[in-house]
Amino acid sequence: MKKLLSLFFAISVTLSACGTANTPSVSPTQTEMPTVIATATKTPIPLTATATIIPTITPTLDPLRSTPPTIMLHRPNLNFDSLSFLKDLLVILKQENMQVVTYRDIYANPALTATEKGHLFIITIDDIYLPYPVDPKVMEMITAIREAGFPAVLSVVTLGDYAYPETVSLLKKLSDEGWEIATHTNNHDNLGIMESKAPRAVGPEISISMDKIEKVIGVRPITLVLPEGQMVNDAGPLKKAGIIWAVGINGGVTYDTQRELYYVGRESPAKTAEQTFKNMKARFGF
Repeated sequence: MKKLLSLFFAISVTLSACGTANTPSVSPTQTEMPTVIATATKTPIPLTATATIIPTITPTLDPLRSTPPTIMLHRPNLNFDSLSFLKDLLVILKQENMQVVTYRDIYANPALTATEKGHLFIITIDDIYLPYPVDPKVMEMITAIREAGFPAVLSVVTLGDYAYPETVSLLKKLSDEGWEIATHTNNHDNLGIMESKAPRAVGPEISISMDKIEKVIGVRPITLVLPEGQMVNDAGPLKKAGIIWAVGINGGVTYDTQRELYYVGRESPAKTAEQTFKNMKARFGF
């Protein structure tokens, strides 16, 4: 019996030793340390940074402006080939890097005559009659100007109640391209003579023409090209009609932007385009 107990004890000790060897050691319970995230101290950035503001200084422009040199053209006749003259003039304008504009362009950008002084030029063609087809030679003149990439001012006589469809279509197209359609009065009457005989007739002579042009092309004129270049003494009827530019022949080399209405002059062609351009440089000072 003692031998059996000794054997049992020996086996128990051996099994106990084996169990101890195969059982992983258990670490004692440790106090968990909190995870600490270090936050760096930063200098706060303002939401809106204050920048140094440099004031914009707009230069004061002289209200007295030089009139852009302006050429007065009509359809060719037996005494003068205005088409050939115009083609020669267009070459010169290209060579001289002139910027061809209209009175409406200047009205839209009044500073133009100050900032671009000496570089501007205006082309006007008179006696476009609304009730009739445009003269074929005048059409060639218009084509030459368009091909040069320039606009021009067309002076329209409205005369009567009829508007020739092809003429209306052309004027609308040119207006959309940046050309200016000006009134040349309703009956092409000399307004200076009309003023001396029937002063009350001056206003209607202009406003009726403006109404007709606005009706057919959708744009009301702001420019009156004076028949025979004759300006009136009383500009009241012109202002009342809404005219901004009155275009004559003599004088008018400067205009005052502080006035309601501007009178400006034009130059007639000399024998050649070269001589005309020289004459215009002398007259308009560019």
